[in-house]
Amino acid sequence: MFSSVSTMMVAGFSLGLLHALDADHVMAVSALSSRKPGLLSAIKHSAHWALGHAGVLLASGLLLFGLGWQIPQAFSNLAEASVGLVLIIIGLVCIWQFRKQPLRLSHHKHGEVEHAHWCIDDELDTHTSKNSKAHTPVLVGMLHGLAGSAPALALIPVVVKGNIYSAFMYLLVFSLGVMLSMLLFAAGLGVIQKNLKHINIRFYQFSRYLIASASILLGGFWLSQSL
Repeated sequence: MFSSVSTMMVAGFSLGLLHALDADHVMAVSALSSRKPGLLSAIKHSAHWALGHAGVLLASGLLLFGLGWQIPQAFSNLAEASVGLVLIIIGLVCIWQFRKQPLRLSHHKHGEVEHAHWCIDDELDTHTSKNSKAHTPVLVGMLHGLAGSAPALALIPVVVKGNIYSAFMYLLVFSLGVMLSMLLFAAGLGVIQKNLKHINIRFYQFSRYLIASASILLGGFWLSQSL
């Protein structure tokens, strides 16, 4: 009994680690994090995304398991299409924000020495609601939880054998795997972006546009495949 439970937990956690690295998840978190790059910001965005993903997955999984229902195919298709649409919107919003934060030459004087360097105007961030920034990754994570977790939900009847407590534990360790994997990815992304900003701010700005454009392209492809 203990061996079967342990195997179930390891399987759920491992699947969660892999599930977090799906292309749509990685792209959404990358684009959202690029709006205000840095290690702390990237970790916050990924944590909020993972919480939204876990909350919806746990609620929908237990509800479906408890009632013996299955997710309608039409609903799954709609959720998948919504993921593509959201990726497009995130990319467009990022590009709009980046255009509002152009590179400018900043002059500094230290004693008798004056020097200038390029920097990004971040004034727009001060006018953006902190609550809306926190809510956006949570909502995106919730959408991904509805759209992309069908494999995890499909395995529940197989691994839990009618035990709702086991179903909850399986979904919990799966969600913990998703969160850990996404936090590690976001931490790496945050370090890279922070270092790139200090090394070459122009290339860093280009990388932000590149991520936003990739989000739009992936969103368009995702949308076309789900329709």
